[in-house]
Amino acid sequence: MEYSQDMYPFQPTWSTTRINLLQRCPRAFVLRYGLAKLSKNHPQGQLLSEVFQIQTPWILMHQTIRTVLLDYVEDHQIGTVWSHELLSIRFRRDYFKAIAERNQRVERLQKYGLTASFFHTIQPEEHLIKMGIESCIGILLNSVFQGLLSNGSIERMEANEFTRIRNIRMYCAPDLLHRSSKGLTIIKFQLYGKISRSKRIQQASLLQSYGNDNSEVIQFCLQRRKWNVHKTIPIARQRKQASDLVVLDLKQIETVFSKVEKNNDLTKIPLADSYRSCTNCNVKFMCPVRTGYENAKAEQRVLMCQ
Repeated sequence: MEYSQDMYPFQPTWSTTRINLLQRCPRAFVLRYGLAKLSKNHPQGQLLSEVFQIQTPWILMHQTIRTVLLDYVEDHQIGTVWSHELLSIRFRRDYFKAIAERNQRVERLQKYGLTASFFHTIQPEEHLIKMGIESCIGILLNSVFQGLLSNGSIERMEANEFTRIRNIRMYCAPDLLHRSSKGLTIIKFQLYGKISRSKRIQQASLLQSYGNDNSEVIQFCLQRRKWNVHKTIPIARQRKQASDLVVLDLKQIETVFSKVEKNNDLTKIPLADSYRSCTNCNVKFMCPVRTGYENAKAEQRVLMCQ
């Protein structure tokens, strides 16, 4: 079967998760957003869907930070203020739950014949729990965050809520929407370290689409368990630049999908640019790099030149 838009419907859909994976490894991107979706009723597609949901303890810790903070804000809105002790209990409980769900997924993979060398169950790591609790308490003590809680109302946003720019479905939802007499403020928790100023402004410009052209965007950026606050009101030029980059991303997605050959042959789909990108890759077990990254890259270069 050759590539066609019926096989991989080119829907104008964009998300940060998709683009990050595409830039890290085009092959993993095609497996997750191409083959896994195409074959969702086939064991191979079900396998891919399962493995891409398995996260590292580090990522689970950051996901738990976000969940706990959103729950805290919701309770605060109805007059229930958590003590630091209660927050610690909630974080520990939610992190243990996230680890248990991950382990259940790993155990389900046994029916596909994957050995423990690829995926194995883990136990909660106490130092990550401590880091997560400290990070949560840190933002509660932040004066900007305290001001948002004490004035106006805050609405929780879910990750699957989308907006549209240039008729493109955009999944880049903020974490919270704050309404007050000053207008609508858009709030995002940036949990995975420092990002460049240009990327931060691009993110803010896309987030603003969940409000209006006058909405302020506040990004709480976590770096080494310290929170940095960035306030931005993107202007028209910045919004256009951000949407232009989204259009270019979609063209890149279409180009990568077009390289899929007969019988789902991924030979011409580029591998990751560096072995570091493969370190925590969930689909290394079905990738040529499993026998050696440099050899796999060399073999692919030979095939590309034929």
